Amino acid sequence: MKFIQNSGYHFVELYVGMAKMVAWWHQEVLGFEIAGKRERKGLHGMEVSYWLRNGNANLIITSALDPSAQDVVSFVDRHGNSIKRFGVLVENIENALEFLQEKKAIFLNGKIESESSGGEQTRLIRCKLFDDNEVVFVEKQRMHGPLPGFEPTALQNKTPDGLVTNIDHLASVVCVNESDFWKDYLSQIMRLDHVQTIGEEFFQSLSSGMKMHALFSPTIHLNKVIVEPLMDKPKSSQVDVFLQHNLGTGIQHIAFEVEDLISVVREYRKRGIQFTPIPERYYENLRVEFPDLPIDLMKENQILCEKDNDKILLQIFTEPLGDRPTLFYEFVQRVNDYNGFGADNVRQLFKSLEVQLDGES
Repeated sequence: MKFIQNSGYHFVELYVGMAKMVAWWHQEVLGFEIAGKRERKGLHGMEVSYWLRNGNANLIITSALDPSAQDVVSFVDRHGNSIKRFGVLVENIENALEFLQEKKAIFLNGKIESESSGGEQTRLIRCKLFDDNEVVFVEKQRMHGPLPGFEPTALQNKTPDGLVTNIDHLASVVCVNESDFWKDYLSQIMRLDHVQTIGEEFFQSLSSGMKMHALFSPTIHLNKVIVEPLMDKPKSSQVDVFLQHNLGTGIQHIAFEVEDLISVVREYRKRGIQFTPIPERYYENLRVEFPDLPIDLMKENQILCEKDNDKILLQIFTEPLGDRPTLFYEFVQRVNDYNGFGADNVRQLFKSLEVQLDGES
C-alpha cells in the first residue's frame, strides 16, 4: 500500500448534535473557513456535514438530519460532541485493501466503498478503531473537498485567518492494557514507526500518571499518540476522567500546529477561548532547568515548554470544548523542527498539579 507522500491527516470528522452551530464556532472563534456543505444519505439516514479548513487542516463537522441516522445520533448520545474518524490518502484502493487484509485490519464493511456526487468521486475503506472510531483509507480521485459532494454555502463568508498551519497529531485514550494492542495495530495498518513509550517508571513517585505511546509516519508525515491509565495509582488523572465521561475509549484531542504560539494564544483569548491553567510550580522548575528561556512570557500565556539543545516544543491546551470533560484542542509550535511529543512536559505537569492540589487540601 502506498500513501500519498507528506499528505498528513486528510481530514478529521466530528459527530455533533448541531453541525451548523459547531461549524460557525470554528469559523468565528478558531478562524477556520467554512469551505462547503453537503447533505446526503448516510449509512442509515440523512446527514449534514460542513467542511472547514485553515492552512492544511481539514475538519468535517457532521450531524444527523433525521432520527433514522442512528449511527450519528447514538454516537453523540454516548460520547457527546466528539471525533468519529480520520482519513488518510492512498494511491490505489485495491492495493490498500490487499495490504490491509494481509495485516489483519478490522474492517467495518469488508470491501471497498464508493462515494460520488456530481462529477466528484472517490473510493474508500473503513476500518475499526477503539470502541466507536474509524480510520478511513481514501483514494483521492476527482474531489474538490476532502470527500465528494461539498458545495458552497451561505455561511461561506470568511477566509481562514492562517493561525493554524496543519494537524500535528491526534491523541487517543484507551483502557488499561489496551494501548500496546492499538499501538501494534496502527503501526501495522498505517506503517507507523514507534517513536517513544513512557509508563510506570516515568510517574513512579507520583500519585497519578499514564502510559503513552508516540507513533510517527515518515511517509504520510503524521503523528499519533495513544495513552492509557496506570493501575494502582491512588488518584485519577485526566485520562481516567476521559474514559469515565466519554463512556469508553476514543480520540481525546486534536493538536494543531502553529507558527507563533504566543500570538495565537493572545488572539484566541480575545475571542473567548479558555486555556488550561498551569501551576506556578511548573514555571519555577522550568526557570531552573532553562534559565535562558523567556519564562515570564511563557508563564503569562500559560504555555508549556520542552527543550532539546536548540530545538523547542511549545504547547498549550484548551479547556474542554463542551460540558463533558472530554474533547479539547491543543496548539503546538515546533521550533527548529523539534520532533518529540513533550514527554517530560507531561511528567512535570503531573508533578506540578499534585504539588498544587496537596497545598490546597
